[in-house]
Amino acid sequence: PPLSPPGRDRGGIDATLKSREFDDMKVSYNWLKTFVDVDIRGDDLAEALSLLGFEVDDVEKRGLDYPGVVVGKVVSRGKHPNADKLSVCEVDIGADGNLKIVCGAPNVAAGQTVAVATVGSVLPGDFKIRKAKIRGEHSFGMICSEAELGISDEADGIWVLPDDLPLGKQVGEALKVESDEVLDVFITPNRPDAMSMIGIAREVATLNDSELRIPPAEIVESGAPISDAAAVEVKCPVGCPRFTARLIRGVKIGPSPDWMVERLAAAGVRSINNVVDVTNYVLMETGQPLHSYDYDLLAGGKIVVREAKEGDLFTTLDGKERKMQAGTVMIYDGEKAVGIGGIMGGLNTEVHDGTVNVLLEAANFNPASIRKGMRHLSMHTEACARFARGVDPNGAMHAQDRATQLIAELAGGEVAKGAIDIYPQKIEPKLLELKVDRINGLLGTSLSATEMFELMAKVGFKERDGKVEVPTFRPDVERTADLAEEVGRLYGFDNIEMPEFTAVPYDTGHNPYDDFQTRLRSILTDGGLQEVVTTSMIHVETWEKLTAAEIYPIMNPITADMNGMRNSLVPSLLTVLQYNLNRQIRDLAIFEINRIFHHPGDLVTAPKEDLTLTLALTGNRQGRLWHSNNEPFDFYDIKGAVEHLSDKISLDKPAFIAYDNFAVDGQSAEVSIGRNKVGYIGRVSDKLLKHFDIEYPVYVAELNVGQLFGLQKGDITYQVVPRYPKVERDLAVVVDRQQEVGGLIEAIKKIGGKNLRSVSIFDIYAGKQIDNSKKSVAFRLLFQSRDKTLTEQEVSAAVAGVLKTLEKDFGAELRS
Repeated sequence: PPLSPPGRDRGGIDATLKSREFDDMKVSYNWLKTFVDVDIRGDDLAEALSLLGFEVDDVEKRGLDYPGVVVGKVVSRGKHPNADKLSVCEVDIGADGNLKIVCGAPNVAAGQTVAVATVGSVLPGDFKIRKAKIRGEHSFGMICSEAELGISDEADGIWVLPDDLPLGKQVGEALKVESDEVLDVFITPNRPDAMSMIGIAREVATLNDSELRIPPAEIVESGAPISDAAAVEVKCPVGCPRFTARLIRGVKIGPSPDWMVERLAAAGVRSINNVVDVTNYVLMETGQPLHSYDYDLLAGGKIVVREAKEGDLFTTLDGKERKMQAGTVMIYDGEKAVGIGGIMGGLNTEVHDGTVNVLLEAANFNPASIRKGMRHLSMHTEACARFARGVDPNGAMHAQDRATQLIAELAGGEVAKGAIDIYPQKIEPKLLELKVDRINGLLGTSLSATEMFELMAKVGFKERDGKVEVPTFRPDVERTADLAEEVGRLYGFDNIEMPEFTAVPYDTGHNPYDDFQTRLRSILTDGGLQEVVTTSMIHVETWEKLTAAEIYPIMNPITADMNGMRNSLVPSLLTVLQYNLNRQIRDLAIFEINRIFHHPGDLVTAPKEDLTLTLALTGNRQGRLWHSNNEPFDFYDIKGAVEHLSDKISLDKPAFIAYDNFAVDGQSAEVSIGRNKVGYIGRVSDKLLKHFDIEYPVYVAELNVGQLFGLQKGDITYQVVPRYPKVERDLAVVVDRQQEVGGLIEAIKKIGGKNLRSVSIFDIYAGKQIDNSKKSVAFRLLFQSRDKTLTEQEVSAAVAGVLKTLEKDFGAELRS
């Protein structure tokens, strides 16, 4: 039996996004060899593709090559004496005798042939099999499920094997499963041609000048012509430039052969049935999406391609009802909608076990139309991942014939004579001038025109009248710079010699504002914070509810949950904290410098943008080191961080005034430099913490970078450290409990005289010994002269002046 894929449907127009974006190609080495002779594999092939401009994320080894995982037969199954859901089995593994194994699978039964992981074997995920004692019963191995062997996500029961397999033989060898390597290749949006096995094979062929072998499409037509039974009308040729169809009568729906299932599995596609599997197989092979209709469910045997009306409802193959947007290309039969063009087919005409006649579609759709529909419907499929990039319209008929051939071979039936091909305006290859000097100047090479043509010919480009004919499967190549990229990567960027000099002026000068941001980052990272970068796009409805502010909407969002521009960095940083806290990373100090957007009140005016610096602290101040006291961050840590930063960038000392907003409440303050409000600090509100499911206190500061930049002092001067002694005086006064202490400090600094060096608070008290409406604030005043030793009388006079001002301006009383 072939290996089935790990649990997701990825078939053509018939598959929806499950858990990831379809921006990669799973390239099976075994499948690749059918298209091109390749003499390297695995990591070496990944490295070679990387040098050609393709990022390979992973090389996955597939197969059942696990030493110690052997074929066994369950001789008996008994109930575990101490557990209702466990069984005690005796399993025969051939020459090595019988094993006693405790099994929790509900479907295990005597007489089954199973895969047995013996003691010492290692399963995927570095899971080592050891002797175990489970609820008092010894167990000497494990009866495996498909999930435990990494061949699917089926974990509800054990994997039951065919009965004719030899006992004791390694499972992979007994099943004759060929080992394989699968390269996970990330495909950039500008390379639609690489979203296929043939496209990747074309690139691999350049490595050793191998011949690219494209499987021929050989069809035997018989019976009545298709024109007697079906008709196609395209009413929106801009949205659908080409539509082809073939009719196969008398098919028999059933399982696909092992070789096809295995190749689809390597590509990450689950096998469904022979007809649907063929459409998915040809999609992966050629990059052309196809769709199969049950012909007998098409009213009048007719296909009409036209744009949907605003608000039209349609139920797609996944069973969900979708509300259409005006302009979306739809497929109709004689009465009803049967598919969303290029995105997903309909539930009402899907191929099923009773299907007898199949109408096969291979069409081409406008990339802009597809992208618009994807965003509106929040759908992403293998088909639209390709159409959104740009599928070659001139490859539709080959893919149509190839799929028709395979359906006839695997499902039987007769292929109707002829094909329907609606292609009113053929798309011809582009001709680009080959600017040899310009390309050499861009690359730093000295190649001739002949050498450049020879290099580009390897990937399908042709020479015509001294110009470059760009194949239609490469819509991304439009100008000289694109040709230079092709020449460079095929010549080999590592083959380009380093020039001795360059005409590029590297010294571009300095932008003071950019330098200031760099300085901020340096100060914060030196202070132990880590910088993060988050997306500016958010979900409007969620953030309007959380921030009680109007969010500026995006008219054409990438996805439905990224349809607005954020008005604060705090939620973004909380997302980062949530991600890390969920992974047991508990002690965090992070910051971000990025833009926020304020709604101007209408959708005509662009939003006001502010460059903002936001800090976030949670967890313990010193982590969980053995010598630390495990003290958590508190309000004064975030306050101190802002004070430290302001000192480092030469700002006046910031003032902190009680303040609440959507992000912080209670223990929070507005930050001012002089008379300028530059931001706020505080403990994140419980409402926000609850939304992000964060159980620990979080302290944040959000500051306007533009204002900080403008408030810097011009020149920094340094003074000699005074050699005369300091004099400290403590002063405790009783004031109203609601009195802001910052105002008292500013008053002391103002009246304390030129010899007052610093003012600090060392105690605040409210309790039994004073009036309930009052509090005691104790200040430490430090006096020091640069010219002489201060006398007792001079210091006492300064302190008396301070006390008199506090009594007059704040109603303060000296605490006895």
